[in-house]
Amino acid sequence: MVLVPAGPFTMGTGAAEIKRLAGEFELAKEWAEKGYFGREQPQHTVALPAFWIGRYAVTVAQFRAFVEANGYHERRLWTASGWAWREAAGRDQPDYWLDDTWTGDGQLPVVGVSWYEAVAYCRWLGKMAGRAFRLPTEAEWEKAARGRDARTFPWGDRCDAARCNVRASGLDRTVPVGRLSPAGDSPYGCAQMVGNVSEWTSTWYRSYPYEADDGRDDPAGEVERVTRGGSWHSPVLRARNSSRGMNDPDFTDNDLGFRCACSVD
Repeated sequence: MVLVPAGPFTMGTGAAEIKRLAGEFELAKEWAEKGYFGREQPQHTVALPAFWIGRYAVTVAQFRAFVEANGYHERRLWTASGWAWREAAGRDQPDYWLDDTWTGDGQLPVVGVSWYEAVAYCRWLGKMAGRAFRLPTEAEWEKAARGRDARTFPWGDRCDAARCNVRASGLDRTVPVGRLSPAGDSPYGCAQMVGNVSEWTSTWYRSYPYEADDGRDDPAGEVERVTRGGSWHSPVLRARNSSRGMNDPDFTDNDLGFRCACSVD
């Protein structure tokens, strides 16, 4: 885990940044014309207390410990909706779990996990470690990725496909979580915040500005949750610090994982 200190940061994408991106990327020009950047606006300042966040996404080896500890069958680890979903599906492992492409190396980020499974893992880890682990909020994730200077990517404002695993990198699959570090790390030392796998956050998808006390981080509810970071097959435009995605909590894919966070006691 790495410590992200308390204080304000700039969240979202401003008009000047959108104009710059539209001048550099044909896809950004299209996004701007269609209003797709609207989900990242208005750009605003958010103040957060200090928190801890995983340096890396949760790996196959780490998630395997949860599976082998019978975490899929421990009711208290799951939200009510998550348990109902798990029971109905008879689920006891992630999608792609038996495919060596995605699980053959224990240091690959785990994929094929729903939001429900990610939450259950965090709760299990908290029980094992004696502290309350959870998914990061959307705001925590963005601050951990960009720091306080509103940079576009974890390393700065300019795209560099050699620092991350995106479509333009040509790797065409996930890579171990330590690869591309420290060149692609965030100001706080978080690795692969963009590319490799998109990551679940705790936050409901709602419009900006972000308000921490408006219920958008409530674990209850079968609502779309925000995903962040882009993945190994994302265009660079999707793999920016401020780019927002969203999926239903039961959604899974081979490019979607998560990392853990916890509050500072």
